[in-house]
Amino acid sequence: MKTLLLLPALALLTAAGGTMAQTRIPGPFAGASVADQHRYETERLRQRSQDQAAFARQTQLGARLTQQDLRAARAPEPYIPLQPLVPQTPEAARRDREATVSGVTQIDDWLARTPR
Repeated sequence: MKTLLLLPALALLTAAGGTMAQTRIPGPFAGASVADQHRYETERLRQRSQDQAAFARQTQLGARLTQQDLRAARAPEPYIPLQPLVPQTPEAARRDREATVSGVTQIDDWLARTPR
């Protein structure tokens, strides 16, 4: 007797489960074929990529404008005119040359040392 009561209940659950599996969820793909779903997704990704590229260009332009503003606001470097060379006396030139040579001869002496 119990099995007779369980049989119709089981049949109802099976029928209800089958209809639940066949119902479609409403959304952007309701009634669309697989190819339409792929086309929609491809278009969405393409649009997203274009939006990101436009944002990157806008950011680069903003950065360039900021750099230009900073360069324009920077104080210009002062103009320092070249000083004319004052001719030296031969004694002063010899003194400068000897001071330079005395610092360099230490390296020459080290390079010219006898090998051990």
